[in-house]
Amino acid sequence: MNPLICIRGSASPGHSYTMTPLAVKNAGTSPVDVTISVNPASAATWLKASPVRIPPGKSASIPLTLVVPSNARHGQDSLVLTAGGTRFDVRFSVAAPPPPECVAAGYKAPSGTSPLVFLWLLALLVIVPVAWQVRNRLARRLPEP
Repeated sequence: MNPLICIRGSASPGHSYTMTPLAVKNAGTSPVDVTISVNPASAATWLKASPVRIPPGKSASIPLTLVVPSNARHGQDSLVLTAGGTRFDVRFSVAAPPPPECVAAGYKAPSGTSPLVFLWLLALLVIVPVAWQVRNRLARRLPEP
């Protein structure tokens, strides 16, 4: 089974996300230049990772970024990424619930802002200015002492 790589939660079109770094080991006796290949090849623009040189017998943690195009379709997706001869299963979703494999592996959506905050913000942006206008109108109608 290939190691699983996920993002926390769901991706949005036009945004970038840090994924779990790739853990790659060089079991050989000479340095290895690790490059990334993606299947399907059309998804190669979605993943960004810098090439890395790993000395013999050493390991490297390679940062990986998911870059979601602004025209990405909604839904769950997967691809296979190969780095240094190791295959990784990359799973993510765009504007959809996270893939079940990611949830089962413990990836949880990042704690975000509660929807109630947006209601309070709406109240402040709408109700307060309206109340201010009503107060000003009433103040103009009252006779001066």
